[in-house]
Amino acid sequence: MAREPGARKSAASLTWTAWPARERPLAAAVLVGASLVLGVLVAKETKDGVLGVAAPLIVLASLSSFLFPTHYRLTEEAVEVRSIGMARVRPWSEMKRMTVDRTGVFLSPFAGRHWLDSYRGMRLLFENGAGHRTAGEGGGNRDQVVAFVETRLGRGSSDS
Repeated sequence: MAREPGARKSAASLTWTAWPARERPLAAAVLVGASLVLGVLVAKETKDGVLGVAAPLIVLASLSSFLFPTHYRLTEEAVEVRSIGMARVRPWSEMKRMTVDRTGVFLSPFAGRHWLDSYRGMRLLFENGAGHRTAGEGGGNRDQVVAFVETRLGRGSSDS
């Protein structure tokens, strides 16, 4: 999740890319290898080649935010999250709450915790993976992201 040459910050926007697999290549290789083994085992047990291909693809698709780069852009008007085959743009007016943890910020359209959080909310990963910081520190752009989000939501909206 190192800073890209094109990553920039201006008064009106904050842009960065997070790519956890690049920071943890061994973990990425183990995940891909285990998915391939899963495909072979499923194909062998079910004697169905389609399931043998579909099973690892489903697993890898569910891990796409780890395996592939995700591009983030925070503007005065909206939050944009772009990854392979997906682009989500949500206006700040929809976001009511933020939760900050050691790897990122979770934005929710609900004022309090809600069972739909994981479906309606947005997760923003910080730059720099856990392997590139000391214990207890956030990512390389943690302070910038938190400050930008707090400015857009108002100081009282965080429940970190």
